[in-house]
Amino acid sequence: MKFVLFHGSFGSPDENWFPQLKRKLEELGQTVIVPKFPVEDWGAMTKKGPHQTLKNQSLQNWFKTFEKILSTLEGKDKLCFVGHSLGPLFIVHVVQKYNIQLDCAIFVSPFLENPPGVWQFDLVNKTFYSVGFDFEKLKKLIPVSYVLHSDSDPYVNMNQSVLFGKAMDSSIIFVRKAGHMGGDVKLGEFPLVFDLCTTRLDLSLYQTYILHYTNMHSSNYIRSKYPTVIHLKPEDIDDEGNFHFKNLKKNGFATFMSGTKDWNPLSKYYKEGRVAAKRLENLTRVVLVEKLSHLKRKNLLEQIKLDILGGIQVYLCMLDDIKQYGTEPDFGIWDDDYTCTIIYDDFVKKHMKEFVLNSQMESLEKARKWKDIILKKAIRINNSDVDIKKFIIEHSA
Repeated sequence: MKFVLFHGSFGSPDENWFPQLKRKLEELGQTVIVPKFPVEDWGAMTKKGPHQTLKNQSLQNWFKTFEKILSTLEGKDKLCFVGHSLGPLFIVHVVQKYNIQLDCAIFVSPFLENPPGVWQFDLVNKTFYSVGFDFEKLKKLIPVSYVLHSDSDPYVNMNQSVLFGKAMDSSIIFVRKAGHMGGDVKLGEFPLVFDLCTTRLDLSLYQTYILHYTNMHSSNYIRSKYPTVIHLKPEDIDDEGNFHFKNLKKNGFATFMSGTKDWNPLSKYYKEGRVAAKRLENLTRVVLVEKLSHLKRKNLLEQIKLDILGGIQVYLCMLDDIKQYGTEPDFGIWDDDYTCTIIYDDFVKKHMKEFVLNSQMESLEKARKWKDIILKKAIRINNSDVDIKKFIIEHSA
């Protein structure tokens, strides 16, 4: 989806919650355009007083600026316009004038007529006021919209925002004591607007996880120079696993190291995997056998039995048969959308350093090839008692 953010009078793309919203949407792979419209200088204008001719801000000048990006909005991308203060009024102007079909719009502190009390805003906004809107047409071009308004806005009367919302058939959201929802209340981040934006997105599993994780832990993850790679701490691995099992839509593949230290086959992580397997009927786990003696471990035997009963396709493969093809054998591929790779400080002791999520196409292709190699050298386990014994005999020679 393409998002266009519209600032208000005396505003800028670099102020308020615009930079944060732009960054967070771009992290989810969205295109965000934030035009800089011509505005007046508050200080210089105030010195001259209310009787002056404006040099910059006018409806026509803002149209000229908008026309520079208009051609970039054409195409198959769905559009969402987000406006603050004067921004919403300008949005309805451009949508009507240029017949732009939106997926949705988010109007923050909007108004249709003159907000009372501050002559500087009255002066710069006067060319934008209009009674000539075709609201029936606008509601077809903007089928979904939201109005956010506050009871402590010093510039926009609450009734003005409600009137705007009713005219547009918007969902009206009241935000208590939020001022003008900008610099006046030092609002450098606006999670509510971001959440409304994400409701309109069809995110991949990887993007959805990033959104989930950042919501849970703020920005407490390590991002590489590539936006499609994140490095997470070992303590977060169960959260990631529970998440992908609950949200898988197509398939999953993962290896399991036979030398894994303490784990519980009945833990929530493994239970969620079996639930997902019943739902998808396309979940594979390959036990990479480091030593044949590991196949006598009680935990591992229980794991294999429970996985088979739960609908997971279980395979055994000797680690020595495949380790030449890759350096990190402990990995998973989820919905063919991203890989999860375990990185160890000490592989023998299974001391995890971190785990890495990667949705780069090159990484996915490499993981798929390695998956195919592993499956060619692996043996399917249908009956854990019989097939494991056969595997041990075959590989004891």
